[in-house]
Amino acid sequence: MMTTENRTQANQQTTVERLLNDEQVLVHINPAFNGVVMPPYLMDNRTVTLRLSRFFKGRLSTDDNKITAELLFGSEYFTCVIPWGSIWGASSVRGEEYVWTDSTPPDILHLVLTQEERNAELERREGRARIKTPRAAVGHLRRVK
Repeated sequence: MMTTENRTQANQQTTVERLLNDEQVLVHINPAFNGVVMPPYLMDNRTVTLRLSRFFKGRLSTDDNKITAELLFGSEYFTCVIPWGSIWGASSVRGEEYVWTDSTPPDILHLVLTQEERNAELERREGRARIKTPRAAVGHLRRVK
């Protein structure tokens, strides 16, 4: 039986690989996730956004566990390892935006979801009812379950 984590990672992989068929994709990453490898100066950030493309000069490959990408930082290439579970969001050049709430750090989740969506997510995560509040603004990322 497939766990929620495995379903989320399968959805992340399917979505990001589809978006990589376009020119490029921005992936929003939790650098604290186990197995993430990127330049040391980025590792202390709450979230990191990397631009990925199959058209870049550096090598890019995907497998069932991760993305491996040689990316240019300044004037030097660095091999980044991005486990699927570390990706909490993705944005395409066509304006498609996705967020996987199960992978999103709580402080980042608070920023990207509207109040109503936050209440529903907290209710789902904690298994208890929440009072609905009016929608203050529409979020710009689409939530993917």
